[in-house]
Amino acid sequence: MSADEDLHRHATENLDQADALLFGRVTYEMMEAAWRPPARTGARPDWMEPFARTIDAAKKYVVSTTLDRVDWNAELVRGRSAAQAGTG
Repeated sequence: MSADEDLHRHATENLDQADALLFGRVTYEMMEAAWRPPARTGARPDWMEPFARTIDAAKKYVVSTTLDRVDWNAELVRGRSAAQAGTG
């Protein structure tokens, strides 16, 4: 499946329904690098902008035992909570 206009529209609709997003460190860093404003003018097609705005505004929780801090509307989940997050 390619990341086309329909996929981004669908993802935007799903994100609109979420209370928050849960990321591990690697995914958080990847998504932040790709979607945190400001993007270079012309860096992505116009049809990606609704997704970019939605993911930028979303509350995020980042599970990590190695990060010291996060921003981009995110809260760091550390310590025992982070260590147990993937063991459910």
